[in-house]
Amino acid sequence: MQRVFKFGFLVAALLVPLPGSTLQQLSMNDMIRLSTAIVHGKAQQTVSSYSGSIIYTHYKVQVSETLKGSASSQVDIAVPGGAASHFQQTFAGAPNLTPGQDYVLFLWTSKSGLTQIIGLSQGLFVVSTNSAGQLVVTRGPASELMVNASGQPVNDSATQMPLSNLRSLIQTTLRGTK
Repeated sequence: MQRVFKFGFLVAALLVPLPGSTLQQLSMNDMIRLSTAIVHGKAQQTVSSYSGSIIYTHYKVQVSETLKGSASSQVDIAVPGGAASHFQQTFAGAPNLTPGQDYVLFLWTSKSGLTQIIGLSQGLFVVSTNSAGQLVVTRGPASELMVNASGQPVNDSATQMPLSNLRSLIQTTLRGTK
C-alpha cells in the first residue's frame, strides 16, 4: 500500500507545472551572436517524445529563408514540454508554435544535436504583414520572471520591427563579431 501511495505521489508531482521559472534577458544582439542559426519559415506538424526524463514537442519548420547558419529546407525544433505516454510536462517560458504560422526563429543546437529556440519565448517572432504590406516581426513581452546578466530583475518589453530591419541588424551584428 505504501508503494502505491509513493507512486501516486510521484505521478501527481510530475503533472504539476513547476512555478518560478526565471529567464535571463537577452538583447537582440545577444540572440544574434549566440544563435547557431536564424531562420524564417512556417511551422508544420508536431510530435512529442521523451529525451531522458524530459518531454519535448518537436516542430517541423519549413524554412523559406536562412538569416544565419547553414541553409536547410526544413528544421526540427525541440521545445521543452508536451504530452507523451500518458504524461504531460509544462515549462514556463516555453513557446507554442501554431502550425501554418510564419515565424523568425533564433535557434541553438546543442552538442547532442537537439535544436531549440534560444531564450525560450525570447527567440520566437511572429511574422505578419502590416497595413503598408510590409513584413513585420513581433514578439510580446515574456510573462516569466526575467533577470539581467547581473541577476537583477528586469521587465521585458514587446519587440516589433520590419523584417527588412531585422535582416540588416543580423548582417551588421555578424560583421561586427567576425
